[in-house]
Amino acid sequence: MSGRHAGCLRLWFSQPLIGPRDVPPLLGWSLAVVVMVVVPFFAGSWLLSTVRDALVMGILALSYDLLWGRAGVLTLGHTTFLGLGAYGFAITTVQFGQASVTGLAAGVFCAVAVAAVIGYFLLFAGVRLHFFAIISLAVLIVAQQLAVSWQSVTGGDTGLLGIPGLSFSVGRHTFDMSGPRASWYTVAVVLLAATGLIWLVCRGRYGKVLDAIATNEWRAKACGYHTSFHLLLVFVASAAIAAIAGALMAACSGVVAPDVFSPLLATEVILWVAIGGRGRIGGPVVAAVVLTLFRQTVSSYSTDGWPLILGGLFLACVLFMPNGLRLDGFVEAARRAGRAVWGRPPVHRAGHAREER
Repeated sequence: MSGRHAGCLRLWFSQPLIGPRDVPPLLGWSLAVVVMVVVPFFAGSWLLSTVRDALVMGILALSYDLLWGRAGVLTLGHTTFLGLGAYGFAITTVQFGQASVTGLAAGVFCAVAVAAVIGYFLLFAGVRLHFFAIISLAVLIVAQQLAVSWQSVTGGDTGLLGIPGLSFSVGRHTFDMSGPRASWYTVAVVLLAATGLIWLVCRGRYGKVLDAIATNEWRAKACGYHTSFHLLLVFVASAAIAAIAGALMAACSGVVAPDVFSPLLATEVILWVAIGGRGRIGGPVVAAVVLTLFRQTVSSYSTDGWPLILGGLFLACVLFMPNGLRLDGFVEAARRAGRAVWGRPPVHRAGHAREER
């Protein structure tokens, strides 16, 4: 790499000084670290496994928030890369008997390769907005049909069973990460690392470039930015993170089926980011964990109730929470409710002065 390109990379990913706006996310991340460390000492194996699976969905939501929340690229088939990561891990470990680390690399490679090919031909051709979203949904449906029909490799409708857990070797020592507590810490470390890395990238100059592209791509292109290349880079990065989530899901559950390509799950991912707030990093992760646990609770009583609840949540989000759940919005709503109850409407002196004139 030449010195000029190295200087450009340092400029793109340079970090500003820590300021007051960085205190809340740093405190939230530190609190999450404490919670992740302490929870296994108080939770049982079943609860630990349940919340761990929800945290895997939090990684998936984080990957989609990077794509839609930061770069403004809406897709309807983002779970394609989740499924590619899961099936890549399962096929490599079950069908070919390779180590879990090799399976993880294979799953990520498959997702990155597919994202690079699709993104190159679509993004560089100027395909955007609903056209890109529809094509991504078509890719998801093709992937689902391929997983069902290619029985000799994917197991068909049944899927692949007996997927080994995560483990890796360092010299003569082998570390088994398949237990409830070990897999919890593995998923937690991946989630915290991905969250911190994305926050660092987005708070710097590159985050401002992505914000400019998401706000007005034509204006960003007129300023000299290669917008298609930056969108492709983010698309591939989000696919890699989603594939890691898929590999972790397959390793933790021990089974993968074509349902991982379900359009319903792809719809849930959009809802997680919408409720959590686009571009807020931590918000979509929390929304994904909470709604995943809520879905498991509802499904234990009725298997047909969750799609109805999901549709209602979508309507409520579009009508009442277009920017997601925001703390300042709750504070303002509480203030208005208090003024209405106590009969003290807000006084706008400048407005009254204009009315008096």
